[in-house]
Amino acid sequence: MPLKNYSIRLDEEEYEKLRKGLSDYGDPDLNIGFILRSYIRDLNRALPDLKKSDLGIRNNLAFFGSILRHIDRIAVIENILGGKPIVERIKREGQGDEHE
Repeated sequence: MPLKNYSIRLDEEEYEKLRKGLSDYGDPDLNIGFILRSYIRDLNRALPDLKKSDLGIRNNLAFFGSILRHIDRIAVIENILGGKPIVERIKREGQGDEHE
């Protein structure tokens, strides 16, 4: 699939935090591009159903954004309770999938 170059404006502070967080997984710029493409693809798949909702697209997107924030809180609570950090568990599980 050919890729189209597109320029977007991002909050510099949030972009740098994301870039720093993704640097552990390889080239952070490539990872940011992958994440944006993934979210755009998923949004394109969901748009027909979101248009049918009475709540409107902004409310639906805000709802799903709150789910992502909730996942982050669960990871923080898990760390506080002394469980293994979720990032380490995901890395371990990902490495297990690669060897199979």
